[in-house]
Amino acid sequence: MAGEELRQTGKVVELKGKLAVVRFQRSDACGHCNACFHFGSNEADIEIDNSCDAGVGDIVAIELHSGSMFKASAIAYGIPLIGLMLGVFIGSRISNMFAVIGGVLLCCGTYFILKGLDPAFSKMREFKPRMIEIVGHEDEQQ
Repeated sequence: MAGEELRQTGKVVELKGKLAVVRFQRSDACGHCNACFHFGSNEADIEIDNSCDAGVGDIVAIELHSGSMFKASAIAYGIPLIGLMLGVFIGSRISNMFAVIGGVLLCCGTYFILKGLDPAFSKMREFKPRMIEIVGHEDEQQ
């Protein structure tokens, strides 16, 4: 699976300068992540560089390196899990109550640190999907 590209198609619903807002359906690759999906919806809107000069209503193909998805998942879930385990380990040296409190505090703390670093992560090209081609227009899909 190393080096694989995950490809998805979506419809451009809005243009924001050099960015396009692309709406797409959840795929099997998304699993149950829900990172960019709206509550109660099977659709996601993402802002992406409009490198193909797509217009509203165009159907575009977007691509993300599969290794990037694994790294992002490892960061988003692994670091808070490590914080939880470390907090439990340190707190358990004092008492069970401190183990619970320490685990929750370090887990939440790492989550909020990652949340604060989100703008830096979003600027990294490695974690960004990219528009690769225009595959049609919404009028042609019906």
